[in-house]
Amino acid sequence: MIGDLSEKGISEPLRGIHQSSQCGTLLVRRQGITKELVFDQGVCEDARSNDPAEDLGEFLLRIGKLSPDQLDAATQAGKSSSVLLDALLTMKLVAPGELSDFRTLHAQEIVYGLFNWNSGSFEFKPGECRPNGTGSLHLVVPNLIFEGIRRLTNPDVIHRGLKGPDRLIRLAPQFEARAAEIFLKPDEAFILSRIESSARISEVLQLSPLGLEMTQKILYGFVSVGIVEFVQPTTQQAMPSRPAASQAYRSTSAPSYQPVARDDDGETKEEEDLTEVRSDVFLMLDRAKTRNYYEVLDVSVTAALDEIKKSYYALAKKYHPDRYHQTTEGDLKDALDTIFSTLSQAYDTLKVPATRGSYDAKTFRLESPAPTAQNPTVASTPGQAPQQKLSELSYRQGRVYYDQQDYWSAVQALRQSVRIEPENARYRYWLAMALSKNAKWRREAEEHFLKAISLDQFVADYYVGLGLLYKEAGMQRRAENQFKQALQISPGDSNARIALDALVGAGEKKNNKNGPLRGFFKRK
Repeated sequence: MIGDLSEKGISEPLRGIHQSSQCGTLLVRRQGITKELVFDQGVCEDARSNDPAEDLGEFLLRIGKLSPDQLDAATQAGKSSSVLLDALLTMKLVAPGELSDFRTLHAQEIVYGLFNWNSGSFEFKPGECRPNGTGSLHLVVPNLIFEGIRRLTNPDVIHRGLKGPDRLIRLAPQFEARAAEIFLKPDEAFILSRIESSARISEVLQLSPLGLEMTQKILYGFVSVGIVEFVQPTTQQAMPSRPAASQAYRSTSAPSYQPVARDDDGETKEEEDLTEVRSDVFLMLDRAKTRNYYEVLDVSVTAALDEIKKSYYALAKKYHPDRYHQTTEGDLKDALDTIFSTLSQAYDTLKVPATRGSYDAKTFRLESPAPTAQNPTVASTPGQAPQQKLSELSYRQGRVYYDQQDYWSAVQALRQSVRIEPENARYRYWLAMALSKNAKWRREAEEHFLKAISLDQFVADYYVGLGLLYKEAGMQRRAENQFKQALQISPGDSNARIALDALVGAGEKKNNKNGPLRGFFKRK
């Protein structure tokens, strides 16, 4: 495997080595700098660099682990990393348990620096696979690739990797398994939810509220780790020739309000046109506030998914908040924000059969038929399975964050699951659990607990969670009722029994610290 970084980014050889589970060393060279990445069955076990700026001592100095004087004293024994580590241990500047962490962070920084290289060469030299020793770092390649792209500062690398705004992309067949290897941030999961059976890169860029640069970077990350793949055009669908990728992408930002031609008297018609724009925008705003989702998207209640999608894309492009970003009129900007938010909410609801059926039942007071083997509730559609898989993926990520006590990230991931499938009681319950960890979020947590119970009244955990929330708020009687309800549903539930016994044993003592919080719930 030999290549040129001016033609391929470093993510391509890294992904190839990982997917083929190869063993050996990847040598990357540019202007006298050589980096060596050691692999064992597709896992990166070590990374080295001859760049003085990437020396281990300089890295420890940069992150504040060592002072300049301490580094000078430690380097007296020698300049190699192994000798330096021995010196740091001898001088007790680094604890033995910290060595692996610092080596891992140092190796990651060496790899991340490669993603900004748009020149140089790489060569992979296969070698024998060796048993993983104690000195191995076990760096998972998809995580290395995605984090390296998150840190990218060279836009030319991204433009070249995305191959132009007219390229069609789609979710890869195994996208959920590959996405599960990476802890996606909420913004990244949001962009992933906007990619369905196929979409042009330019369409995703126009619909994203994250900005052009951030959205391009996220899409490039998805492509680089195999979550998203390019759709190869057929001969009849061959793409027209385009300008260079870097130039093409600089022209894909949302259109702005442009001055119009002057009339015969030299007066501009811009003011007249802006008046027409305002009239149209505020008419649409009134529709967004007063009409149902079908009327907002200008489709019939029997519209197919493709028709809903087509209408949404057209309206979202027309009323995108960035379209008139040069105007100074604040009320126009606020109106566009509201319209765009309502359009997105309408599309997110109607594109998933389960949420669409629930919305129809509530809006038109229709009774949904019960699912049977002969008469399923909703017919399958092309966009249904990927959305449901994405909601489950967000749920799993939220549970990981919750177990790691990163409750803010857990809330963001679980919100994504609830947004996609609002009628899923399990998603509601775990979002409530994460929200309950912060006193400022507890009112919202109560709402999600109650919604989960209304969706599925026979799960004891839902009542226990709500009871614990009330207990923390000092609302002892409400908490006791919830625990008793849980025991009625499941008499042998140990969590409910322990919680109730602890509550009764504590008596009716008041906790002064919970006074304001108790009032907070009583006001509700």
